[in-house]
Amino acid sequence: MTTNVGRAAEIMAMVDQKELDSARLHERMDDDYSLWRLENFTHDQLTGYQKYTSNDPRTLGRKGVSLLSGASMTVRVLQGNDDRGDREQDNRKEQFIRGNFRANDERLVMAGGIPLRSFISWCVMVRGYTAGRCLLNKRDNRAWADATPWDPREVTWEFGHDGLMWLCHKSVICPASIRSEYRKDFEGNDSDGIVKYDFYDRERNIVIIPAIQEGPVKNERHGMVDGFGEPRVPGWVVASSSQPMITTRPEGTHTTDVSALTDAWTDYGESIYADNRQLYEDDNFIMSIRKELAYRSLKPVFGIRSRDGVKLVEGDPFQAGAEIPLSEGEELIVYPFQTSAPDINPMQSVISAEKQRGGFSSITFGDTPFAISGFAMQTLKAGDTADKVEPFLHSEQTALKMIANAWCDHFQTRAFPPIQISGQGSNRRWFSASITPEDLIDLDEPIIQLTPILREDDAAKAQLAQLYRQPGPDGLPLRSLHSVLENVLQVEDSDMEVDMMFQEIGRTAHPLAQLHTLVEALSKRNDPRAQYYFAQWQQMLLASMQQGFSPFAMQQGGGTSPQGNGLSPETMPNAAQGAPPPEVNPQAGPNVPPGTPRPGAQNGAFPGIPGL
Repeated sequence: MTTNVGRAAEIMAMVDQKELDSARLHERMDDDYSLWRLENFTHDQLTGYQKYTSNDPRTLGRKGVSLLSGASMTVRVLQGNDDRGDREQDNRKEQFIRGNFRANDERLVMAGGIPLRSFISWCVMVRGYTAGRCLLNKRDNRAWADATPWDPREVTWEFGHDGLMWLCHKSVICPASIRSEYRKDFEGNDSDGIVKYDFYDRERNIVIIPAIQEGPVKNERHGMVDGFGEPRVPGWVVASSSQPMITTRPEGTHTTDVSALTDAWTDYGESIYADNRQLYEDDNFIMSIRKELAYRSLKPVFGIRSRDGVKLVEGDPFQAGAEIPLSEGEELIVYPFQTSAPDINPMQSVISAEKQRGGFSSITFGDTPFAISGFAMQTLKAGDTADKVEPFLHSEQTALKMIANAWCDHFQTRAFPPIQISGQGSNRRWFSASITPEDLIDLDEPIIQLTPILREDDAAKAQLAQLYRQPGPDGLPLRSLHSVLENVLQVEDSDMEVDMMFQEIGRTAHPLAQLHTLVEALSKRNDPRAQYYFAQWQQMLLASMQQGFSPFAMQQGGGTSPQGNGLSPETMPNAAQGAPPPEVNPQAGPNVPPGTPRPGAQNGAFPGIPGL
């Protein structure tokens, strides 16, 4: 059996070798990060001359990250023909996933990071990969979801025929982190960086800090399983590329040379800069020439013609108010400005056009190079954005779905107590619930969809929904209301949406309900006119009860109490509270024939009802 020290040495050797094999991939990531940081442009032929650095790589990357991180996320468990009870269980799984994403973002921000989706969006755009760990944690009978993204530049991994075999995050930490997290002492300088290996395979989590001890400082089972109950690595690695992995064999390379596979990993999982890397250098070179010529306009080349040829000018002759003492026969000569080659303008136009094809066009940033209608601008903007963002959008969707499935599978092992979650759905409504493992058993996998927020998309969805709900020749719409809400408008909890629709209808569908809603609104504003409508509501209510109809008869079948209607029970008549009208006590006096009104009575009045 391998000892802990031996196992730690094997892991470090395996990870370090994988880093060497990924050197070209890491070099490409470093170059892309230099573009993102707008590092100053340098070139051997520009030594001593002005240099220009375009901000196009940063604006392109920032626009892409903004589109991804700001995209609307929809979490849905397909409901199909499920009955109401099954649909409510599907909704609870959706709430479990959304609530965990919200709680996980709070944890990441409290730890000094950024929300999960923002981190993933930046990685898939700039690095070309996204990676991290995802599992559930438990402490003191409290469970929480953990999805921690890592910089792919610091991550190594290995895939097998059935998925991820191992994953390791190799990072540099400070001594204070070791003392607080692992309760270990470090005898070196506190300013020294310490290498940490956070390794996960399909069964265990092993943390190795060679500067502290030879063996692992942590070695425990993580308990993560897949949907079939088989052990799996609690993490994700997703490449953002529309190109499959292609293994090339350069001429003179042996068929078993590992460099061929290394090159395949370098080209697989490209960043948004893939199409424009060389163009950025050419554009900066041309703009550096233009910048140099522009700077020369401040101090043109000049000379002085004198008799002996040694006349010099003190100071700067091109400053305002400068005086140049010249003798007879001496002359100041300003030579013409140096100009660029005539081919530089068409060349730069070609580069600018190709950069837009490889990135986002100027219209995406709100620039219109020529007169164009608003509709055409929105159409071109939407088409250009969708084409460039789609590969990265798909990669982020895949990563989020892997995280959600990992949480659900881990929770269904019944090794965790109920999780209290809360958050907002896609309909912006707040929810709060306690989810148990039994709530997620035997449910379909969630579908996570990201949709960039474009106003023209919302309008198109609304028009399509209206088209589907219009009655046809037979009087029936093309699709049901639940189908339109689920598949067209992509509402997560369609049952709640339908209930809210009927609730709105119920406020005004009946005259009593309409008056009730009006009285309630005026009462909340302390409007004295509420009493007029309340008196009318009382009259209509009593008239309905005279006809044998009781609005509160549903109480006998388990309905809600009339006291929950928003009106104070102290101000409501007895009939409105469900009590029968009081019996009429005949007064003493002479008997009168049946049907003869009592002297002084008011027609239609009920004795004992105040205000009537």
